[in-house]
Amino acid sequence: MKKDLKILVRECARELQNSDAPETEAYELVKHALGFGKTDIILEPVRETDDKRLSYLNDCIKKRKSGYPLQYILGQWDFYGRTFTLREGVLIPRCETEQIADECCRFLKNKKDKVVFDLCAGSGCIGLSAAVNNPLCKFFLFDNSEDAVFCQNDNLSLLSLDNVTILDYDIFYGFNKELLPFPDVILSNPPYVNKEDMENLQTEVRYEPETALYGGEDGLDFYRCIVKKWLPSLKHGGFFMLECAENQPERVLEMIENENLPLRSSSENDIFGVNRFVCGYRDLT
Repeated sequence: MKKDLKILVRECARELQNSDAPETEAYELVKHALGFGKTDIILEPVRETDDKRLSYLNDCIKKRKSGYPLQYILGQWDFYGRTFTLREGVLIPRCETEQIADECCRFLKNKKDKVVFDLCAGSGCIGLSAAVNNPLCKFFLFDNSEDAVFCQNDNLSLLSLDNVTILDYDIFYGFNKELLPFPDVILSNPPYVNKEDMENLQTEVRYEPETALYGGEDGLDFYRCIVKKWLPSLKHGGFFMLECAENQPERVLEMIENENLPLRSSSENDIFGVNRFVCGYRDLT
């Protein structure tokens, strides 16, 4: 049967009126469920489709209305100009996190043979995005989630990179100089939701894996690990950047100061003006 896709998008948008961006989400779901490309709806809106695909679209709309994340329905999401495979059980990439990849690329510009660690890498979006733009540097992605490692390997295959090593590794083991090279860059967007906030998560966020969200009773367990067991391994002149919850940067900076690490550290706002990141450099000597 033939369907006018523009009308179909409007109908779906009405169903999704309680979402933040009903028209955008309806457009994405119609493309996904009916198998059309980005420009098909605009250039040739009247298209042949079938009951099976329309039924699948209806199922997708119902899931989205229930609060199930759009990103998991689509099985992918854009990050730093590229589309990454995504699956349930893996943290959904956020646009503010692109700042980590951007700062990493800025540090690595015109450099080669540098070693980059992406700790708690999830889908791999941070490390892989930086790896695409810095083919002469080596990247190591760490995560001990089966779903995350699967996604990383899938995305690595899609990007056809040969400068990335994926490691099924619990970062609480710490840096092992017998197994790993010393890093020039350490990046991480670790779990940082505390116990109280875990009990009050938004409906959509509740579908994301607890292991990718929960950072211990005060939300700082992973930062204690990174500060004690990973940042000391940073090479002279090296760079690090960690994403935090908005109330955490000062406490992470205190951890670094208390460890007497030779780092010049500071906090940085995200694109929304929220104090979000802790970053810094190790002195050259």
